[in-house]
Amino acid sequence: MTGTRGNWNRQWTGGVLSDDALIFLQHSIKTVWTLEILLILRRDPGQAWNSDELIRESRSSTLILQEVLANLKRAGLIDTDGEHRIRYRSATPALERLVAEIAVAQARRPAAVMKALLSVSSDKVQNFAGAFRVGKRT
Repeated sequence: MTGTRGNWNRQWTGGVLSDDALIFLQHSIKTVWTLEILLILRRDPGQAWNSDELIRESRSSTLILQEVLANLKRAGLIDTDGEHRIRYRSATPALERLVAEIAVAQARRPAAVMKALLSVSSDKVQNFAGAFRVGKRT
């Protein structure tokens, strides 16, 4: 993709992510916690984790983990067995390619990846605040 979106991508990530990976990061991964836990799970796709292990490894909480796992499940990036153990498993090869690209970018330029993630949150806050403006102030 080129044009406005490509320019925006270079502005936020320095071009470290493709437009598709950036969109996936911002709309499916959404949070730093989700990215961190995704990368923990992806480190060893054969390892099955229970919730306590993931909380300990990520230094998160039960509430955060529940939200993250729901996001990852919706995105098609995890699988849970009958004992409620969690594994990384992308639903499609295309998803795996996006996650691999994001993982490489996170390893090489973590600040750029975090900036891309946090820019969406900042835009949402600005849009929310803008909804309460009643008229043009001069």
